[in-house]
Amino acid sequence: MNPVGSFTITADTSQSFARLSGDHNPLHLDAVAARRTQFGRTLIHGVCGTAQAIDLWLASNPGHAALKKMKVRYAKPITQGEEITLLAEHQADKIRLELHANGTRCQMIDLEFAGEDAGPMLQPEFSPAVDNPPPCQEPDIATCQGHCAAADLVWDAALAEQLFPHAAAKLPPRQLASLLATTQIVGMQCPGLHSVYSNLELEFIEAGDAASTSQLHYSVGTADARFNRVVMGVCNAYVQGTIEAFFRAVPAEQASMSEVTKAVPANTFTGQKALLVGASRGLGEVMAKVLAAGGAEVVLTYARGHDDAEQVAADIATERAQPAILQHNVLSGDIGGDLEQSLTDITHVYYLASPIIEKGETGRWNGELFARFCHFYIDGLAALLEHTRKVVGKERAMHLFIPSSVFLDGGIKGFDEYIAAKHAAEAYAERFVSAHKNWSVNAPRLPRLRTDQTSGVDDSGPDETLSVIAALLQETYPAA
Repeated sequence: MNPVGSFTITADTSQSFARLSGDHNPLHLDAVAARRTQFGRTLIHGVCGTAQAIDLWLASNPGHAALKKMKVRYAKPITQGEEITLLAEHQADKIRLELHANGTRCQMIDLEFAGEDAGPMLQPEFSPAVDNPPPCQEPDIATCQGHCAAADLVWDAALAEQLFPHAAAKLPPRQLASLLATTQIVGMQCPGLHSVYSNLELEFIEAGDAASTSQLHYSVGTADARFNRVVMGVCNAYVQGTIEAFFRAVPAEQASMSEVTKAVPANTFTGQKALLVGASRGLGEVMAKVLAAGGAEVVLTYARGHDDAEQVAADIATERAQPAILQHNVLSGDIGGDLEQSLTDITHVYYLASPIIEKGETGRWNGELFARFCHFYIDGLAALLEHTRKVVGKERAMHLFIPSSVFLDGGIKGFDEYIAAKHAAEAYAERFVSAHKNWSVNAPRLPRLRTDQTSGVDDSGPDETLSVIAALLQETYPAA
């Protein structure tokens, strides 16, 4: 395939696209809400990427006037702000476009163009863009089968020209508005709030006067709760086709402090002065609660989730002493005065910082992804430990806890970069403690437990996560 060019979709672009399409799902617009999803960050609207790809293609291929067919596979999500590269392959009226980001193929777009636009049989009736949309719906997949509804065809010519100047100039507005309405269906209605857009097939055919000119209608033909998958038929006066989408898991909730204190004896960890790096949610949150419930003094750090860390600390304070919370970005290499002061009497370091655990392409090594894992699991850890050892000296017994993964024990396809980085982190930790005799390390290979990152794990919940972590910490650091 031949490179065409590249582009970036920023947070501002996503805000504008939300107005134009009617898809105001917080996964694309609210960084705080997006942190609590399995993706851990704001993503572009997949259809925005598709429209940008078509726009960039049309910039250098001006002869096309109307779409005939399109098929899109949304293989990987794309983070806002990432550079997106467009590749193309052209055969007659059939075009294959691909979007690549961060070394990974993310979208495959197949297009067929008509020779010319004959114009609509029925004139479209567009709705204006709105700034205050209704909230995203949260339907239950168990009752989705056969559900029928519609999304308005939203159109703002000036905004469309701003976002997609070539597509807006060359393609019929009714076609672009119908395409954009598909993301409104997925992101706002079905599956709605907790949705993932997977596949799209459209055929642009002018229908008779019974069809809608103001909306894109949809009907759920398949709702498979085993895979959280829905397939919807869509149609109006200008297009017909299908959408495949998935219900993604809701953000994971961990056990409350009142529940934790019932599972952990009060004197289990008395004497521990624990620093937990990355404790605003997930396993770090659970470990902080377990240690505090058992009598440890805990200091929590967060990178971006200040409000989450405050909530964890407040929950702990309902049953035990209020823990300190400190901001610390492990990628910066900078310890900071407050964290340095807290190191003076620390006895245990729990290192739980992690990026989003992304899956690579099976059989294809992604060096950028491996490097990202290593920045968190090795570089960030090394910077912290080198500083800590200088503060605590050579006499105090120090304990390092870095959770590893059962992925290292089995051939889990698609996670080669993650597995290699975790192996390297284990090796680094062993080398560190062998060089510094007052340090010990524990790196247990944990099973998949329910956190925001693994919220799709159906057989694990907050009770199991608490049970596993409480038992592990009591076994690793038994009461004196």
